Amino acid sequence: MNLLIGEKIKKLRRARDLTQEEVAAHLGVSYQAISKWERCEGYPDITLLPALSNYFGITVDELLGMNELASADNYEAINRSWADNNRSGAHRENVTLMREALGIYPNDALLLVQLSTSLEKLDGSEAERRAYLRESIAVQEQILRYGEDSEVRGATMFNICFAYLKNGEHDKALVQARKLPNLYKARENALVYLLEGEERLEAARGALEPLAWAVAHHLGALGEGEKVGAIFDILFEGNESEYIRAIREKAGA
Repeated sequence: MNLLIGEKIKKLRRARDLTQEEVAAHLGVSYQAISKWERCEGYPDITLLPALSNYFGITVDELLGMNELASADNYEAINRSWADNNRSGAHRENVTLMREALGIYPNDALLLVQLSTSLEKLDGSEAERRAYLRESIAVQEQILRYGEDSEVRGATMFNICFAYLKNGEHDKALVQARKLPNLYKARENALVYLLEGEERLEAARGALEPLAWAVAHHLGALGEGEKVGAIFDILFEGNESEYIRAIREKAGA
């Protein structure tokens, strides 16, 4: 269990405008000990917990961050349930799950993404599917207005292009597509310059799958899908994942 006590001490100390030395003097320890706890490099002795909680006017459970830990466990359980439902095709259950989860974690970007994804997978009449699509678009637009996670925002900027297209809003799709970063200014291209050793090799290997998808996609658009197989042979030397084999099969390579 990753206790949050160090983060909690720092937050409480700063909220009360206390120095590490003042907290240390009250407990009879060195300020270096307080600094170590706040850097999460160690925990206070268990005998100090009552004194710490009394000093800050909270319970020992609050000091340990038990509420936050319980919340984190609940959040992870929700996302595991979503993944299980998604694999089994239980998309309607996932829509209900995500709506309830967003009542607990409002505007959470990952939950919003999972809600929009599930909405677009729902079956129904043509009118119902159109309504689900419009709701998915509204959810994605919410992510783009308020979401701060750059990776989630980037994925949403890409996905919403196709949601607009399916909704008959070609101009909106095109406007959004032109806001996306180009292939040169991608995370994978930066990491192979910034990382070293095994991390650099892993980043390079990880970049090959999206690169292969892009190659197959663009060669297909040019009517040269037959070249995909040869390029994949060079990139992967026969050591292909299921995803890459699926791309190769789709390209007819």
